[in-house]
Amino acid sequence: MALWHDEHAMQPPWKLVVDDLGRIGHAEIEARPLLLFVGDNNTGKTYLASLMWGLLSLTGELPVAHGDAYQRCVAWIEERYARREQEPSFEVTAAVHADLVQIVNDTLREQGAALAERTFNRPGFNVGKVELRDVARSEKMPLHWTATDGLSMAGKPSAVHWSFPANSTDQRAAIIESLAKLAAFGDRAGAHAVIGSLPPVPGFRSAVFLPASRTGFMLLYRSLAQRLSHNALVKTGDAQPQAPDLTRPAVDLVDLLLGLRPDAVGAYPDEAALLEAAIGGKFSVRSDIGLTEVVYEHTVGEPALPMQLSSSLVTELAPVILTLRHVSGYQVLIIEEPDAHLHPKLQRVLAQVIVRLIRKGLFVWITTHSENFCQQINNFMKLGAHPRRAEMQKKLGYEANDYLDVDDVGGYQFEADAAGRTVVTEMKKMPEGLAMPTFNRELAALTNEVIALDVPEDEA
Repeated sequence: MALWHDEHAMQPPWKLVVDDLGRIGHAEIEARPLLLFVGDNNTGKTYLASLMWGLLSLTGELPVAHGDAYQRCVAWIEERYARREQEPSFEVTAAVHADLVQIVNDTLREQGAALAERTFNRPGFNVGKVELRDVARSEKMPLHWTATDGLSMAGKPSAVHWSFPANSTDQRAAIIESLAKLAAFGDRAGAHAVIGSLPPVPGFRSAVFLPASRTGFMLLYRSLAQRLSHNALVKTGDAQPQAPDLTRPAVDLVDLLLGLRPDAVGAYPDEAALLEAAIGGKFSVRSDIGLTEVVYEHTVGEPALPMQLSSSLVTELAPVILTLRHVSGYQVLIIEEPDAHLHPKLQRVLAQVIVRLIRKGLFVWITTHSENFCQQINNFMKLGAHPRRAEMQKKLGYEANDYLDVDDVGGYQFEADAAGRTVVTEMKKMPEGLAMPTFNRELAALTNEVIALDVPEDEA
């Protein structure tokens, strides 16, 4: 049975086109709910994943381009405002939607270098092109003028309400800038992460990025916060050590860890519990002199352990579990090497958790080097296409939401060419799942070695 049917294929919400980002010459990435970036080390997977986080999280810091598309949208909102009594409710038309997306692309064209600098926290860091293409208009954007001449959009997780009169230049700009990002990214970005003039909502995140080497963050985030506070307060004496160089996604993770609260309820506690059950323990967040502390409590009654006395398995999974249990509001979760330090058995459980997150509507984008993890993803894709899915799920010990549709998944392979530039190619979807040559070649080479070494010397 084929895994997909082209005539019913789901259109991804948007495609990202990037040129000249580090070693990456060109990449085109469709924003599927589950993205897998695989390939050799040092080929730019982290760069691209970080830029995608920045696209969702930092465009609110960029000045908006006021080109032709922007002017047309201003005229449109003014016309709708003038007719607010006759037509208090209206929708964003296809033509206006296209202009709103064009505003985002005009801004990215003018401010792409600034976005790269901010994402990687490095002056002079550049990117050749950042552009959105094939932006789907899959959802209506219903708007309504309120009795106080404010404007609201209801019925979405990222519902917007402008409580002020919408007849001043700044207020019109706020509306257009918010609608532009919603038109381009939908709920993957959120209404509060607007481009331009509205202030950010404290604690709101469009996306969460969990970088590789999460153990280091768990061991050092409290000390880092204390040192930075000291450096900021001490104004005399010898020069104080400077803050470490971190990318903005890494800075955001430090902020997330420092902002954890024991009573904060995240969006995915069941998935956090499934991972904790697999490792045989539980994480607790405690408040300690103004700084949160995370401890690991083993289920067999052993004393709670601070992170510095816990295993690498615990410290690598801690940010994942804590985000699922205590953080809410984000629409995209980006995880680098979620399989790091995990036994293949736990890699399979983690893949199951990610599949359940996808079924609940979260987008999860991953970089990975694990063929075991990817094979488990392929198995869930095969389950999704199986003619007797419920029967096979029961046989294999899975629940009804443990499957992937083929349109849920996109895979991209990163390979260096002869000149050292990275070529990013979309992986083919086969009846067995995603074809992954980068793993298959090495597995074939390993198999050939095993066969050669197993041949008796007198037959060699």
